[in-house]
Amino acid sequence: MKSIRSLSLLMAMVMFLSLSLVDTTRGQEKYPSKPIHLIVPMAAGGGTDRVARALAETLKNHLPQPVLVENLPGAGSVTGMSKLHTSKPDGYTLGVASGYVITTALEGIAKFPPTDFTFIARASADTFTFSVPADSKYKTLREMIEVSKAEPDKITLGNAGTGALTHLASVALNQNAGSKFRLVAFVGGAPELTALLGGHIESGVFSMSEVLGHSQPGGKVRNLAVFSEKRTPKLPETPTLLELGIKGIPEGPWQGIAGPKGMPEDIRNILIEAMRKAANDPYWKDFLEKFGYADRFLPGKEFEAFFNSDIQMLEVLLKSIGKIK
Repeated sequence: MKSIRSLSLLMAMVMFLSLSLVDTTRGQEKYPSKPIHLIVPMAAGGGTDRVARALAETLKNHLPQPVLVENLPGAGSVTGMSKLHTSKPDGYTLGVASGYVITTALEGIAKFPPTDFTFIARASADTFTFSVPADSKYKTLREMIEVSKAEPDKITLGNAGTGALTHLASVALNQNAGSKFRLVAFVGGAPELTALLGGHIESGVFSMSEVLGHSQPGGKVRNLAVFSEKRTPKLPETPTLLELGIKGIPEGPWQGIAGPKGMPEDIRNILIEAMRKAANDPYWKDFLEKFGYADRFLPGKEFEAFFNSDIQMLEVLLKSIGKIK
């Protein structure tokens, strides 16, 4: 009888240990074990959405689970980024971050600090160009700057709208280069380009992807400078602002991946490593080449440092145009 009781006790202990082992295994389930949702806070079909979908397609080669794109546009990105901000920081909800995270927060549209996220990696950037009609009498940006200094407000410089990043870049150009261009705001890059091609403005700041189709030999646009750190392969003969000695200007829209604040470091590192591999993936490189984006991969802490420096620059520019106090 005693041996039967001992055997029953032993079996109960084995069952308890087995269940404990199952629970432990479940608790240590390897990430990711289910699809990851990537919030795009802009409408489908735009540049941010295009980058997100290409990145999601690339990441399927470097993560064991798919990345599903979810468009949540509204309030200049605030709708989508608000959902990301309040999501559980478990690595299963990510979002596409860009300069809009900063500007909407600084202007008080978003109700959370721009730094209130976990920064995974910066992925790409679309440089700005300083562009003129192909038949413009001006051959260099330096020449135009000198003319504008001698005759303030004579030369018009278009942008995509008051407070838009092209507007802030134009303001920074006047401040840091000492130029006196008369800034003309449009409602988006498309009408700005129409005005340039129609001869209604003498120059404009554009995303390179907007003017690239008109910039080939025999095209209707000449680009006098790019705002990127290095020359772009798409416009190899066009100098950078840095080559002209002009610093402190927003380079252009960039795209990165962020998650809710408080994400565990081991999950963050898995995502950083996947993004690092994606940055070297032939599919991603072909995408960047096709659409004229620059490879601007920055992992974790480096991306966060870049983001913080962007906050400082954009805050100064927004104050200079009266958007914030």
